[in-house]
Amino acid sequence: MNTFKCICLLISLLLFAPMQAQEKKQNPETETEKKPFFQGVGIAVDLGGIGNKLFGGTYMSSEVAAEVNLLNRYMPVVEIGYGVSDMTDEDKNISYKASAPYFRVGMNYNFMHNKDTYSIIYGGLRYGFSSFSFDISAPDLQDPVWGGSTPFHYEGLSCTAQWVEIVAGIRAQIWKNLHMGWAVRYKRLLSYTEHPNADPHYIPGYGVYDNVKFGFTYNIIYYLPLSKKK
Repeated sequence: MNTFKCICLLISLLLFAPMQAQEKKQNPETETEKKPFFQGVGIAVDLGGIGNKLFGGTYMSSEVAAEVNLLNRYMPVVEIGYGVSDMTDEDKNISYKASAPYFRVGMNYNFMHNKDTYSIIYGGLRYGFSSFSFDISAPDLQDPVWGGSTPFHYEGLSCTAQWVEIVAGIRAQIWKNLHMGWAVRYKRLLSYTEHPNADPHYIPGYGVYDNVKFGFTYNIIYYLPLSKKK
């Protein structure tokens, strides 16, 4: 319930607080200038998930995102990707494998909506979901009381997970319609399928399992403006 209240409060602040602040700054000249509703569309590719594997991480993801710019202020976005983890801890002799698609939906708010520029500073919210299966194996479990051992090897454990993200980032125009940007993401796991013998080490789209974690994305964006700047 605390998480739900927090999300509702953030959505309210994201949507309505900037609108109230803008109303206080309006003057007769700006009120007469009507912005087109559809400002532009963008397609982004995340390079951060690929870079994680190149720099020694235990997983890799590839992701594309599509957004629509409304009034140069609100930017609904859909993110679709595929995450893979194939990890072996040689010291503990533990291995883990998982691969599956994931998606996120949400919206960004452009804090530079009054500026005559395509570059933006933004904050946003996301809801993420993934349905996947994982394999995990480790040394046999020894019974210290009765003796003997129990194999620890499981394949195809089905799991679903959902989470929320708070996003803050910047995006800059580098050449014509080509932009690049980065974002920091605060992630909180809402729920996942629990198994009596093992938890998922990696959740596609979320990352290495933890109730709360931070993430990073680095994007190359093709942005097509539908409304020209002055």
